Amino acid sequence: IVTIRIDESLYFANARFLQDMVYNVLSNRPDLKHIILMCPAVNHIDASGLESLEAINGRLKDAGVTLHLSEVKGPVMDRLKRTHFLDELTGNVYLDQFDAIADLDFECAKSAIEKTGRLTEPGSDPCPSQEIAGVREMGG
Repeated sequence: IVTIRIDESLYFANARFLQDMVYNVLSNRPDLKHIILMCPAVNHIDASGLESLEAINGRLKDAGVTLHLSEVKGPVMDRLKRTHFLDELTGNVYLDQFDAIADLDFECAKSAIEKTGRLTEPGSDPCPSQEIAGVREMGG
């Protein structure tokens, strides 16, 4: 599992950067099964951002990797619902990152909570003792 936290709106000026980041992760992790785009700071998504999400979803699908979203704000979710993207999304949309990690790797989430009392510190790897998860940041 790799998490990429997006710390700004997704629009024409940074959409390609996100694609490149995801493809770089994919090329460096041949055993990868899940990518979670964590979207707590995405307040807006334009047509270019949506096209990038569609391209990422398609390429990951071809590689056998499932794309998930977490912490999507209401207005962004409304925009995604008005398109066909959610119908084609290979994974799920989670209310928060804890739900995503707990669903995709329950043992990892359980171990993190037992050790720290919570899933993760802000900006940290939710499963520091395992090589299955990573956090990369975009924006900020």
